[in-house]
Amino acid sequence: MALYDVRCRDVVRILASGPMGRREIGEKLREVYPTLSPRGRWVKTVLLEWNPYVIREDNNYKLSDLGQALSAIPGEVGGELSDAEKVFILGTMMLDEAQRKIVAELIATGKSTSKDTWKVTQTERVLKKLGIIK
Repeated sequence: MALYDVRCRDVVRILASGPMGRREIGEKLREVYPTLSPRGRWVKTVLLEWNPYVIREDNNYKLSDLGQALSAIPGEVGGELSDAEKVFILGTMMLDEAQRKIVAELIATGKSTSKDTWKVTQTERVLKKLGIIK
């Protein structure tokens, strides 16, 4: 249940209006993030399959319980993260044991002992977006 991209929050904002397919979600994301490939692997894997805020049902995605909770916090697709959203996202990251260790190490020492460098890099990227580390 790790979270590797702050834009998972944007997927929640998009799905707040109801379930939809991958292609439609990708197109809506592309409107806000022009360099993001709407049918690319990042959207498919990181923003949908690994996103703890959504679940797949048949060929559509809808909000998980966590996603419904996040959607209740005011915010908008592509907008600045509110303090409440930042806290919620950080809390989500702390749910995953492996990511929790990485987060703690990055905050405490600025580096991680995890051998999964991709996971460390993505976690660091999210923490920077949240303003937790520099």
